[in-house]
Amino acid sequence: MSSLPVRRGAHEVMQCGSVALAVIAQVISDVFCYLAKESNVPNALFATSSRNVSETFPLEVTMDRWSDGCWLIIDLWSKGWLLYAVVNIIIRADLGPEIHPPVFYLTWTTVNVARMCLMYLWDKHDLLGAVLLGWVPPLLAFYMLYVSCSNLSKHEAWLAINRPRVISWTRYLTQNGLAAFAWWSLLNAALGLGIALKYEARVPDPLTSTAVLTAVSSCTVMWFVLQSCLLAKHMRYVFSVYAILIVGLGAMFTRSYRVHDLAANTVYCGFLMLLMTIMNSIHSISTCLRADQSNKPVGAEPSREAVWHTDLRGPAAKI
Repeated sequence: MSSLPVRRGAHEVMQCGSVALAVIAQVISDVFCYLAKESNVPNALFATSSRNVSETFPLEVTMDRWSDGCWLIIDLWSKGWLLYAVVNIIIRADLGPEIHPPVFYLTWTTVNVARMCLMYLWDKHDLLGAVLLGWVPPLLAFYMLYVSCSNLSKHEAWLAINRPRVISWTRYLTQNGLAAFAWWSLLNAALGLGIALKYEARVPDPLTSTAVLTAVSSCTVMWFVLQSCLLAKHMRYVFSVYAILIVGLGAMFTRSYRVHDLAANTVYCGFLMLLMTIMNSIHSISTCLRADQSNKPVGAEPSREAVWHTDLRGPAAKI
């Protein structure tokens, strides 16, 4: 029994350390993004800006210049849920079932390291390396989203009685922020794949851009099926996906739009924007219709006085 406080203390140290690493990695990544701006190059790290790299390897579906500001919003969102994690540690509000274990924050550290390496590879015009590494951030972000959604769903009954605010903060700050980051990173990864097809495999651009849009639409349809049917219980409160996709497709649309010379891929972009709008409407309406059912009490719940202890010998938490 005397070893339990020691193990709990070690776990708290791991939690604090992982959050600290995630915050440090986020700050350093922000510095890299700042140095990669047009007004700050050339410098010790980058010879040209991220926007100039996009202009060097253009596609029909390259996103318009105004889309660069989306990273600012997404990174601000990420800082928000990281700040929430830090505040929870300071006020010790993490006592209870663990929603985000240390590996969650260590994964975010890896995501930011990959982003920094990715900017460097694009600056050096290492297309194959950049394309391969470009899929690491979205895949890891989707993994983090899976961990957050599954753990929250597992402990939702206890949290609804003892810490109801944690549910809302986790859903709308952390999970929606991660979803926005994951899908915006996926859009950039798909564009990177298109660049490799065009400039390395010599695939003609209209076909390359069509392949990029088809890949994005296929991933979106898979997400819609998972969110609406298979994993509706876990993912129904993630609303940021379709908005991010509409913004990204809109940036592709505005760059390639010509009134008297409308390309087929521009029409494809417009169709996908309409499809995302329909999917978003269906998801929003279905979530509202299920709200009353999800708010009904489910069986006997633990009392408000219950105290949770983490059993470090297994994945489950015990009362």
